[in-house]
Amino acid sequence: MNFRDLGGYPVGDGRRTRWGRLFRSDSLGALTEEDLALVAALDLYRVVDFRLPHERELHPNRLPVGAGPKVTEIGFWPDGVPEMLKALRELRIDAAGIERAVTGHYRRYAVHHRAEYRRMLEAVEEAAGRPTLIHCVSGKDRTGFGAAVILMALGVPRTVIVEDYLLTNDCRRDIGHLMPSGTTESVAEAFTAARPAYIEAAFESIDTAFGGIDDYLAHGLGFGEQRLQRLRECLTEPATGSASLLSPRRAGNP
Repeated sequence: MNFRDLGGYPVGDGRRTRWGRLFRSDSLGALTEEDLALVAALDLYRVVDFRLPHERELHPNRLPVGAGPKVTEIGFWPDGVPEMLKALRELRIDAAGIERAVTGHYRRYAVHHRAEYRRMLEAVEEAAGRPTLIHCVSGKDRTGFGAAVILMALGVPRTVIVEDYLLTNDCRRDIGHLMPSGTTESVAEAFTAARPAYIEAAFESIDTAFGGIDDYLAHGLGFGEQRLQRLRECLTEPATGSASLLSPRRAGNP
């Protein structure tokens, strides 16, 4: 699974993101019994689900018996995804075309989908430091940018945010059997990989539209200094002590 803790990342002033409070994942529909036991130990308070209704119906989340996290459904696709998927099914798109399409999606996440990511931050804010998980289908794109937004809000440096994004490459599911017959390896790689150019396109979009992360958070997402300070009080800690069950440097099974 593409499941990991967002704890342990530096935020300056001798602090880091708190362990055991923020998690990112792909679909929770295929958890094993061992996975379920580990997820149960996280005591999730809230789950933010970026999947559309038909995606949720196809692979319903499987949660531990007795777990009752609040679920915030923020299902969306950026413009161009249906067309890209149709071209992929019909073998009408090459690796370069996939890269152009996905890069465009990341540019749109930052600017055209501010309302969705504002709702995500509001859900994290309401959780007030209680364990929260964000996820989509693969945990790479909608969730990848969502995790970047949360880490931006907490003051994690951009270079570290990119490193977290790229950890997805260490734990991608084998989805070769789900790709259309005849799909080339280069197309499958472009479709499933987390590439620096993708997340950097989102940062470039933020810089162009807002001049930088601070104004993006304040004016694009409605999180000015007071709200950010409250988030940081709940979700950062002194950079000492032990790690949690899930290390941010160990992507993979929960």
